[in-house]
This record gives sequence, C-alpha cells and structure tokens, in this order.
Amino acid sequence: MLTAGRAGQRLPVALALWSSAVFALQIGVERLGYGLALPAIRETLHGNYTLYGTINAISLGGYMAGALIAPLLIGRVRARVLVSSIVGAAALVISAFAADTLVFSLARTVFGFTSGVSLVCAAVETLEAVDASRRGGVSAVMWGGIGIGLLLSAIAASWLVHGTEHWRVASLATGVLMAVAGIGYGISFHRERAGAISKPVAQNQRLQLRNFFFLCLVDVGFGFAYIAYATFIVASIDARLGPHGAETTIQLLWAVYGVASVIGTIGIGRILNRPIGRLALVLVGIAGAAGCAAAFVAPLAVIPSAFVVGLGLTATPAAATAFARARSTTASATTAMAIVTVAVR
Repeated sequence: MLTAGRAGQRLPVALALWSSAVFALQIGVERLGYGLALPAIRETLHGNYTLYGTINAISLGGYMAGALIAPLLIGRVRARVLVSSIVGAAALVISAFAADTLVFSLARTVFGFTSGVSLVCAAVETLEAVDASRRGGVSAVMWGGIGIGLLLSAIAASWLVHGTEHWRVASLATGVLMAVAGIGYGISFHRERAGAISKPVAQNQRLQLRNFFFLCLVDVGFGFAYIAYATFIVASIDARLGPHGAETTIQLLWAVYGVASVIGTIGIGRILNRPIGRLALVLVGIAGAAGCAAAFVAPLAVIPSAFVVGLGLTATPAAATAFARARSTTASATTAMAIVTVAVR
C-alpha cells in the first residue's frame, strides 16, 4: 500500500509508519485493550462494571476535548504529537501504579485528552504530507495500525485477563512504547518539514458543516457499536465461561478481531479512489451492524461476530478520515478531522 511515488511525488513512508504506530499503541493496544484488561483491573481496584464503564466514558470525554482543542494548536504549538504522546505516556505510567479508582480515573482522563490531540494532529500532518490521490491509502495505513495493536494485545491476552496485577505491567510497557512512538513520529515529521516535503498546515478555517452531517451520523453509530463491543465483550465471555474456560476464547477473539481489522482497512484503502469507494462507509457500516447483532442474538457466535465487526473497526474511521479531508481545504482540514474523530468516538 505504501510505495515510492512517481518523480516529484515522494511518499513519506517513515512518517506514515510512525503515525500508524501512534494509532496502534494509543487505540489498538491501550484504548481497546481496556476491555481486555477490565476483569483484572476490576479484581485489583474493586468496583463494578458500571463504575469502569463510567471511567471509560470520562476518558472518552477527555479524548473529545483533546480532539476539539487540536485545531487551536495547529500553527501555535510545535511538536504537538511528540509532546502529547509523552504526556499521555506519563499518564499511563501513573495509572499503572494507581492504588484506587480515583487516581486511575484521573490518569485515564489525561490519557484520553492527550490521545485526542495526538491522533487528530498526526492524521492532519500525515495526510497533508501526501498528494491528494494517495490520501485514501495513507489513511488506511494509519488506521490499520490499530489492527496491529490488537494482534499484539492478543499475544498477551491469556496472561493479561486473569493476571490480577499484570495489567499494571502492560500499562507501564505501553506507556514506554507510546513515548517511543511519539519521539519517532516527531523526528520523522521534523525531517519531512526540513525537506520541504510536507505542505504547510494552515490554521483553522470555518467549514460548511452541512457537508459533514451524514458522515458524522455514520461515525456516531459506529462509535457506539464498537465501544460497547470492545469494552464489554471480554467481560461477557469471562462471566459466561469462567476464568479458565474463557482464556483461549478471548485470545482467539482478539486475534481474529485484529486480523479482520487489518483486512478491512487494506480493502478500504484499495477501493477509496475507485467508483465503488463512494459506498465504502455503507459496506463497513453493514459489517459493524451485522457483527454486533450476531454477538447480541447468538452469544456463542463470538468469534464470527468478532471477524465481522473487525472488518469495519478501522476501515470506518479510515474511510471517514479520507472523506473528511476530501471535503475540506488545507486550512480547514484540522477542524474536519476533529469533527470526524469526535463523532467516531
């Protein structure tokens, strides 16, 4: 998907891959991994699932706030992704040592806020660095990192789910890797700017919001579906099968989830610039709805449902990001990304 461009159209591969790493760690490992670690977190810090659902909702509120503030930082603050990634990494380290739900909740909220800033700025800066005809494929690479993050989480799933204190080690390790990804992205972005490859990102400009109504409507529906699925499917399996019978199923589910999301994103990246690309959000929306419905109607079909939901997991925001950029100018791109990002979360 990432290939060298024609003369004068060099593709910033390093920037796209580091951007993908930022997405992989901040969403694929940490945000979606919250549901994977939830039984162990609950066992350590106590409380019920309503409490941890509320903590997740507060963290998502922080994410939305960060995403909405991101347009104000473009052109005013340098090294946005680098700084926000390091602050978010510090929040994860603090959460790893949290002794109660209050500290844990505050750390998750800070992580959510910095993640909103990081992801919106990374998306804008990376897409502005490539030719318009390549943005669909690069968007797919960025969001496809989430599937890689899910696969990494799947490797440690059985160790993580009932390891009691293992989630602390995982949070600490993710924080360190997140800081590394932020530094790698920052270096790559600096080199792109120094080489005059990326186009300057102009400050915010007003959008025609009516052009984004249906795009946001699709994102909102998708966001509700995947957040509910990813947060509580593991807890549901754990409660139904017990601590020993659930481990293999959960590990397989997370691996299938990751593989399907990579497949879905690659597929979307290949069709976005073709006539059928206009139906991209319809196709991934059907996949997400069908998968969630299958999980609700037939709880025993968790693996097939994970595959179907996974097909739309990262393909939906990848398509939405590409469509949003196509409907905006260079000056209004950051606001467009913020709107779409908030809707999908």
